[in-house]
Amino acid sequence: MTRGIHWFRNDLRIDDNKALKCLLDKVDEWLPVFVLDPRLEHVLERPRYKFLASCLEFLQISLESHGVPFLIRHGLPEEVLPRLVHETHASFVSFNEDITPFAIGRDNKVRLLVEKSGARVLSCVDHVIFSSDDIRTQSGGAYQKYSPYRKRWLERWKQFPQKPCILNNLSRPISGFVMENQSFPETVTKLLHNSKYFPGGTKNAKKRLNVFLERLVRNYQRDRDVPSIDGTSRLSPYIRFGAISIRECFSKAEECILSEEPSQIGANKWIDELIWREFYSSIMESNPSVLDENFKKEYDAMTWNNSADEFQKWCSGTTGFPIVDAGIRQLKSTGWMHNRVRMIVASFLTKDLLIHWKEGERFFSEYLLDYDPSSNNGGWQWAASTGVDSQPYFRIFNPELQSRKWDPQGIFIKRWIPELRDVDDEAIHNPDRFSSSTNYPRRMICHDERRKLALQRFSYVQGRKNKVGNQRQRQND
Repeated sequence: MTRGIHWFRNDLRIDDNKALKCLLDKVDEWLPVFVLDPRLEHVLERPRYKFLASCLEFLQISLESHGVPFLIRHGLPEEVLPRLVHETHASFVSFNEDITPFAIGRDNKVRLLVEKSGARVLSCVDHVIFSSDDIRTQSGGAYQKYSPYRKRWLERWKQFPQKPCILNNLSRPISGFVMENQSFPETVTKLLHNSKYFPGGTKNAKKRLNVFLERLVRNYQRDRDVPSIDGTSRLSPYIRFGAISIRECFSKAEECILSEEPSQIGANKWIDELIWREFYSSIMESNPSVLDENFKKEYDAMTWNNSADEFQKWCSGTTGFPIVDAGIRQLKSTGWMHNRVRMIVASFLTKDLLIHWKEGERFFSEYLLDYDPSSNNGGWQWAASTGVDSQPYFRIFNPELQSRKWDPQGIFIKRWIPELRDVDDEAIHNPDRFSSSTNYPRRMICHDERRKLALQRFSYVQGRKNKVGNQRQRQND
């Protein structure tokens, strides 16, 4: 009788779970387990862990419907899992891989100690379609530009399409193993919430995917930048915690392209966005230092203002720039922010306020349900012009022009800033220009002045880089 343990992490689903399938193909009995790591307790109150707890609850219900109890234990995974191997006499432990330095270090310890306990480790790449090792340049290196990466990614997809893996059966639970407590631990129970914006679980993820591909994707190319309407997939929290697989998203999008002509443009654009996620994951996998450092090292010489007072106003949504403040308030209320607005608020922090991208990245990590280290880091370094983006540093969003273009009637702004709900459409983008009795704050800075300062700072750094490059070239001539 062969037994195994599957360690659920950011793959909170039964369907299309690569490591779980690998395990169930080898064992007669199995135990699903989730480990509450005490090293993460200091961040458990963050919104994404409430969402995670909701996904765990739905996963437990799904497993129990198949007659398989779900074990949740508290402790260090490198201690809990070898102990469970001993308790269950398991021959295999499976899990899906992660790419952050913390996760890699933890998983290496788990692998070593599980193998010392006499069990084999089965691990799979599941959070992306292709890992960084799968998509390489002709010289064998990792791509650092999106366009050639995308071209190579699509070529590999045509050669090796990664379709959802089907579970032929769900093996029975380990016989004779006594679950000390089948109810959720208090640590998880106190986190549970029912969000009207993002209810957890695979069932809700699949429902959202179907709504998006059956209806919303037809206008995705046009609507994806309009924050006042439901025009994006809003699947990022579910993908982040694996309530739905990335392979299912790609495959369903391809089916949509093949079956319905009005959806082709939108579905292709959405696939492009999913490939951006793969690209940022590849960047972090091949360059883990980007978590804490500029991808473009020349910007280590950048002079940032890092004003605590200005940062506090940005964090509280009281900058006096309505589109920026509405985005921050949406984030703090729902755990999510529209992607166009993310770019606007990030540009405002890094280019107008000249505050280091790491401060904004850290703030997002506290509130985002879909916080993913590689995607969040990639987005912030893109906004700050310190990352892999090929666009020059002088891309600086004008928040008022962005507001007029993407929220012309102020529908999004008025939804999240009640002080401005009675302001007319013209005034909504710059209340300072009009006499108003609202208690909305005046603009904290002048955009045109800060834009000039940012250009001076960034051009100085760029000039230093060019000077060093020219000196090195002369030395090599």
